[in-house]
Amino acid sequence: MAKRIALIGGTGAEGKGLAARFARAGLDVCIGSRSAERGKEAAAEVAGLCGRKVSGATNQDALKGADLILLTVPYSGLRETLRDLASDIGDRILVSAVVPLEFSRFRIAALDVPDGSAAQEAQLLVPSAKVVGAFQNLSAGHLLDLDHEIDGDVIVCGDHPDAVRETIDLANLIPGVRGINGGPLANSRYVEEITALLLNINRIHRAETHIKIAGI
Repeated sequence: MAKRIALIGGTGAEGKGLAARFARAGLDVCIGSRSAERGKEAAAEVAGLCGRKVSGATNQDALKGADLILLTVPYSGLRETLRDLASDIGDRILVSAVVPLEFSRFRIAALDVPDGSAAQEAQLLVPSAKVVGAFQNLSAGHLLDLDHEIDGDVIVCGDHPDAVRETIDLANLIPGVRGINGGPLANSRYVEEITALLLNINRIHRAETHIKIAGI
């Protein structure tokens, strides 16, 4: 089980929410950003939320000593971020929570990704890493509300069984969340697309929804 986690591009709501949950669970968490100052500011905010020590740094420095890496950058920054960090990431587990989305006044749509999904694109950009797709469907608002037990599942897709198991164990640290093996990395496309559906449902019902798999 990973003990130190680096969140690359972790200064957004999703990254800070995951950081708070994993720090609360007792893991050593470092929030990375292109700017060390922004990383430290986000870390201070998260530490105030969860009452645990959280560090902040540049993305490159956040990777030092990390057992597992969470990627929470906007899709528009995926290629540039991973191109700059590929050699630093190496063959470690890289969990992509990135969702390619397009926002308009009337709807939220999933973008067509030539490589199939953001997670598959990440694997091509960092070929030595064990890339997994997970955490795309968790509500940032609920993650940041540490008194809120999240009633939902995290579908974990990947081609490396050890990385999938590790990510499932990580998901299970969040109260109310269950990690589920969703098959190969190619299936992350469907999980990413579900996020667009959930966000549209949220707009209609003014809610924050999750997915839950029945029958297993």
